[in-house]
Amino acid sequence: MDAPGTLELVGRLALALALGAVLGLERETRHKTAGLRTHSLVALGAALFTIAGAYAVVGDQNDPSRVAAQVVTGIGFIGAGAMIRSGFTVTGITTAATLWMAAAFGVAAAMGLYVVSIVAGGLTLLVVITFGPLKPYVLFRRSRRRFEVRYHPGHGTLDVLFSGLESVGGRIMSVGTAERDAVRQTTIVVRGLDEVELAKVLAAVDDRDEVLGIDHAPDEG
Repeated sequence: MDAPGTLELVGRLALALALGAVLGLERETRHKTAGLRTHSLVALGAALFTIAGAYAVVGDQNDPSRVAAQVVTGIGFIGAGAMIRSGFTVTGITTAATLWMAAAFGVAAAMGLYVVSIVAGGLTLLVVITFGPLKPYVLFRRSRRRFEVRYHPGHGTLDVLFSGLESVGGRIMSVGTAERDAVRQTTIVVRGLDEVELAKVLAAVDDRDEVLGIDHAPDEG
């Protein structure tokens, strides 16, 4: 493989850095765990590894595809570090995906796929910016459920309820609690469940001694 000139290789590194920086800036504005610096370095590092593997190694060991495969494997460790489990919710999955894409930008730019890299960068930014706000209206509106649980506190009721919802794929969107005369009323909004799945979970909770009742509340939106 004939190596491009030094200036062209530097240009490929710069393109990878720019694409990673644009994506990282979007994550930075949303205060995510991996932002501008992380995405920029991932894209730049992936490009440098690819260039080194493609043009610095001479002989039978020269295999750019092998280097690219190792980059994809290595980025998994960084992506895993960007994900955080909080209670029953895992956050950071989108950031992990954008880190993976930043590495892809680096590899593609290092291979000289300039137009492909730029178009992929634009499409990725479009997805990250526009698809998130659309999710509640397109994907989850029909599976959004809201209900109220009345119970005597101190018996682990919510732990059991949340575990049951999680076991059937439900995702807690919001929890509101009010207490009066030793009776606690908790309003929960969950998504990702149909009526049958939700009814089974609520029936199991309703059988507990400390639970006074479960009512479906109007979904306000």
